[in-house]
Parts: sequence; C-alpha cells; structure tokens
Amino acid sequence: MRTVCVTLYGSYEARTPGAGVRNGDRTRQHFAARGVDAQFFYGVHAPKLGVDTTLPYEVDGGPGCGFKMGPKPTGCWLSHRTLWAALRLLPDPLFLVVEDDAKFPEDWAPRMEKAVADAGAFDMLFVGSCCTQGKPRTHVAGDVWEVKWPCCTHGYIVRRTALETLIATQDEARCYAPIDISLGFHSFPRMSRVYTVLPRILEQFDTSIPE
Repeated sequence: MRTVCVTLYGSYEARTPGAGVRNGDRTRQHFAARGVDAQFFYGVHAPKLGVDTTLPYEVDGGPGCGFKMGPKPTGCWLSHRTLWAALRLLPDPLFLVVEDDAKFPEDWAPRMEKAVADAGAFDMLFVGSCCTQGKPRTHVAGDVWEVKWPCCTHGYIVRRTALETLIATQDEARCYAPIDISLGFHSFPRMSRVYTVLPRILEQFDTSIPE
C-alpha cells in the first residue's frame, strides 16, 4: 500500500518552539526509524502564500456570526483536496495518507495489516482519529468500528474508488470548515463504509488529542 505524507514545502518552523528541528527533518527521521516508506506531497502553505477562505463557518456560532476559520485550516483543506485529485491519477487500490506530525508506534505495521483485513471492503479507514467518544458506533471486527463520525486527518486509508466522492462532496460544500469537520458534514454520510480503528494506531507529535 502506497503511503503519502502531506507536508509543506520549505517549512522551517519547529512545532516545539526552540527545538531547532525542521518539521521535515523530524518526520523523515521518525519514518526511517519506524520503517515507514512514504512519499511526500507538498500541500498548500496558506499563511505563507496569502491564501484564505472568504466563506464563513457559522455552524457553532449561528447564522450571521461571520466567523471564518482562517488560513491554516484553509491550507489543510486545500492540501487534502488537491492530494485526492493527484491520487486519482495513480492505479493503487488503497492509499495510506498521513500528515507530517503523524506518530507511528513500534507495532504499527501488524496492527494496521490486521485492521485492513478486519475492515474488509471499506471506503475509508481511520487509523488515526480523535473525538470518537459518545458518538454512535457499531463493531465491525477486531479493533475496527463504524463511528459516526471520526475527526482528525493525521492518518487514514482511502480506497481509490472513494476519491471521486470525496472530491465531489467537498467541492459542493466549498471550503468553509476544517477538513475533518467538513468530511463529517458532507462526505461521510454519502459513503458506504467509513470505519475507525479503536484504539487508534497513529498519534500526533506535540498534540494531545482526545479519544
């Protein structure tokens, strides 16, 4: 299965202030140590490029609040959207997509292999996720669950045949909400099998995320 890591070209900001380590350097060192063979996809560095959405996110604040999510979430949305379009040009049936802060445990490979087998004919399988507690869930097999819906996009497996649905639903919705929230609003309800591995396999560096 091809592994693709979403990162930013020329980004020198360390996630931990004063750490003195480039994001890309740490990511590559960590992947090498864990045996992760990843190709790097340079996404949209929206703050650097001066890119932002003009569309308000008024779900939480209510109609008329005028809140906009800002450049960084806009860049993340655009990065995943452009990656999906690029992956459609490749013949692979499955892709593991990770972000450059994805943290792989030592036993990630056998756990992921088993999860893929247990999940069967899924559209998306979240091997990294957050905010799943208290949501409707159905057990599939092993550590695989159908949760409606997982958040976070630091680690997921997507089937090539599901990419067109992701693109179509997100383009229809437009870039107004963080990508993981927008997926739950607009894409997942129109997909047949969106599954989540619990407990999650992939964590995130420098980020404490709820289960």
